[in-house]
Amino acid sequence: MSDAEQDCLVSILLPAYNSRHLIGTAIQSVLQQTQGRFELIVIDDCSTDDTAEVVAQFARGDGRIRLLHTKRNGGPAAARNIGFDAARGRWIALLDSDDAYVPERLARLLALADANAADMVSDNLLMMPVGGTPYLLIPPELVQGPQHLTAAEFVLRNIGDPEHPRLSYGFMQPMIRRDFLLAHGVRYDERNRFGEDFMLYIECLRAKARWWITPEALYHYATRPGSLTEVQSSADLLRIARLEAAFLRDPAVLRDTAFCSALRRHKAKIERLYYYRAFTDAVKEGRFGTAGRLLVQSPLSSSYIALETLRQTPIILRKTLRGGYFARTGSTA
Repeated sequence: MSDAEQDCLVSILLPAYNSRHLIGTAIQSVLQQTQGRFELIVIDDCSTDDTAEVVAQFARGDGRIRLLHTKRNGGPAAARNIGFDAARGRWIALLDSDDAYVPERLARLLALADANAADMVSDNLLMMPVGGTPYLLIPPELVQGPQHLTAAEFVLRNIGDPEHPRLSYGFMQPMIRRDFLLAHGVRYDERNRFGEDFMLYIECLRAKARWWITPEALYHYATRPGSLTEVQSSADLLRIARLEAAFLRDPAVLRDTAFCSALRRHKAKIERLYYYRAFTDAVKEGRFGTAGRLLVQSPLSSSYIALETLRQTPIILRKTLRGGYFARTGSTA
């Protein structure tokens, strides 16, 4: 092992695409960390602006920054897999180009991991909607101190409920032990540009990762209308549902009854979204035969489409009144 590998505790992976106006803040937040034993791996995903030059300027001033380039634009999942392969740290951390860490983030999460022999550690997120009011992803009443996160709880906290409609633990940005990822062959599904983090995290939990979370909001998470976190293609949703179906055939998973129950509930939600998305896309594109087949494709498909249509109707009306719905057909609120 080289001196650089021995000295590196955390490899921070930062995919970037046309981020020249935003990425400087993300990089500065890393350079301001109180724990300095890190490397920052920026993966430029074939940007057409001068994102790479902005990063290169930072790299010339700090040897802990490494700039990599993809051969083609493959999205965040593909870029992070390139980062996995290049990483030298004991831990893998994630950062998006429009987000930021607070200065103590790495130090606090490493201490949490050491205290609990964790494979994954994560914090709360301060959600930063553009033009809106910041709010905590995880309300204080749900996590009042450091605690172990079970596989079942993680999945359930991605379903949402009337009291916490905006809650989704899949938005969390955990640090994960690199040797755990290597030992279990866990990587991103590069086909998905929606839900790819959720898929990676449940793969880790399926492999019995010990995940601890803290209520401290050490990550600032920017949200913008039409971002990849909001865009749900029917193909992305179908791959998530199929992954969960495969889990529910795994004898090791079936022994965890709470995890299985949560997966079944989440899978039903994803299937409802899939049928609605596929049906409405077919109607918008004039593929009425496909839309008709989707209505009878499964015993539940028509009811799923009806239920989601009822849920979406007031949202669509609000977007239409703002003039935004038909301008962006891929977004589901």
